[in-house]
Amino acid sequence: MSGRWKQMRRAGMRAGELGGLLVVPAAVLTAASMLLLAVAPVRLQGQTCTTQEKMSSEVRSELSDAALVLAQSIQAGDVAKVQATTIGEFASAAAFAPTAALVQTTSARVSSDALHVTQIYELDASERSSSDTSDADFSCPLTGTTSETDFAISGLPRGLYGFAMVEATGEHPWLLAFLLRQDAGIWKLAGFYPRARMAAGHDGLWYWTSARAYAKADELWLAWIFYGKADELLRPANFATSTNLDRLRSEQRAGAPPELVGGIGPNNPLVVTASGSAGTRYRLTSIAAEGSEDSKQLNLILHLSGDDLSNAEAATARSKAAAQAFLDAHIELRQAFQNVWVFADVAGHEPLVTEQTISTIP
Repeated sequence: MSGRWKQMRRAGMRAGELGGLLVVPAAVLTAASMLLLAVAPVRLQGQTCTTQEKMSSEVRSELSDAALVLAQSIQAGDVAKVQATTIGEFASAAAFAPTAALVQTTSARVSSDALHVTQIYELDASERSSSDTSDADFSCPLTGTTSETDFAISGLPRGLYGFAMVEATGEHPWLLAFLLRQDAGIWKLAGFYPRARMAAGHDGLWYWTSARAYAKADELWLAWIFYGKADELLRPANFATSTNLDRLRSEQRAGAPPELVGGIGPNNPLVVTASGSAGTRYRLTSIAAEGSEDSKQLNLILHLSGDDLSNAEAATARSKAAAQAFLDAHIELRQAFQNVWVFADVAGHEPLVTEQTISTIP
């Protein structure tokens, strides 16, 4: 699989799909990690969150060391070592295969970066019922304020867990986030969630600031897409949130274009009608932004609901027409993106991907 195709596949993944998902279906403080800083333990429905400032020095060191060793092993591309420190349920060759592939691709991205453990949390679910398949909710309030960090982990089995964030800083910063579980006194890998910290040369805080500026200028479509990109870059995992991230999402909802007030997805697609006598209608299920592989360009990503991909030529033409109809309806988007990728999605099939340079679209 070519590097460009891999990039397009990553861009096409919806929220929640990028990560080595093992248990769940998915001391240097950076600006991004400050968004999640919390300092007090709290018990919620039999589950306890303890932040690094309230941990014993022994637990803090053990969690930090385990996360750093995993990050170093991933950086070195040492799949065998990562597999050896994975919880038993997912250490078999078949179960570990998706994470092995993720380790290899992540290794290439952070091979020359400096690694720093920035945040750790102890998540105690040892009193959780063995038959409980609901979300395991952990709330970590900031002492003396109303700010907090929350985790809602679907179907988490009973146990003592840790969540650790390791920043890989370099030309293209990445975050390596880990869910760890203590087995026989050893912290082992239970989930791996790598994600870029920058897109097209900018970090999440820049996209948040830009979104606010677009919203103030009443450029609501650009604001909505940039808020979404800020959220993606700032959150460490799809099951983690914070007061600041909730504020970001609230701003996005408040300034959403009228067509997106109810959201967008497979069950509530955005219907775009082409100009002209034919008036063909296209159903978009996702609209997002994605940085190029070299971090020099920002691309517009559209997911198009399709019915038939058997005729690739016809499906490609349909995707191109959908992109043009969307850009015709929202001309202001042409200023912020260099290319548009359309993923024509049909259940049970690989998406058909069409790429166009926006400046070439009439």
